[in-house]
Amino acid sequence: MPMPPARPFKPSCGTALEPVFKSLDADVFTKVWAENSALTARSAKALHSVGVLRHWTEGQVVLSRGQSTSTALLLVKGRLRVSVTTPEGEEQLLRWMLPGEISGLSSVFAETTYPADLVAVGATQVLHIERARLIDLISHDPAVAVDLLRILGLRINQLFDTLADQGMHSLEQRVWAALERIAKFNSVAVPDGVMLRVSQSDLAQAVMASRQRVNQQLQHFQDKGLVRLGYRNIVLLRD
Repeated sequence: MPMPPARPFKPSCGTALEPVFKSLDADVFTKVWAENSALTARSAKALHSVGVLRHWTEGQVVLSRGQSTSTALLLVKGRLRVSVTTPEGEEQLLRWMLPGEISGLSSVFAETTYPADLVAVGATQVLHIERARLIDLISHDPAVAVDLLRILGLRINQLFDTLADQGMHSLEQRVWAALERIAKFNSVAVPDGVMLRVSQSDLAQAVMASRQRVNQQLQHFQDKGLVRLGYRNIVLLRD
């Protein structure tokens, strides 16, 4: 199933922003993302047969940026926070991993270090698959290998989306692009739109700006009737 097409951001003049979100199909937006970003049930079952399930608690670091790893990680339950720290010491939130998603494939296959910090959000269950067992599995099961290639392709697309967002000059553009990106993988449909499960602090880290400036921009969007701000959530409003 193809991903929803990227929609260009229009700078604020009048209500130019409104068509950007209101053309989205809120009922299927995150469903499409979830169906694409997770492994198939067949692949997940095959990986469970060769992996070891581990439990993590709130705030535990599953992997650190620059850490050597020989295991791929399949998230079974809970959420994992994926972030990096800038040279200035500021954390930049990249995304969240949701159940059914796998990470660490590029590090395992290339035998290199992990590129980000991976932290448990709440009680989390992660399936750890050792490199030798993973390679043995895909050498005997081409369907799993193709599924993993699909996941790697999605990760590359995510990387380019993030780089494109960072290249936007105005904070308004970066905040709106981040909201659309988060809506793809960390939101639920509500009667009047899509609710993003994200705090303003997390959003500020995602766009590399101060919380105060991001809050001002969100208030601006709310005044225009584009969003509704709540406690640790933001609703993108439809007509």
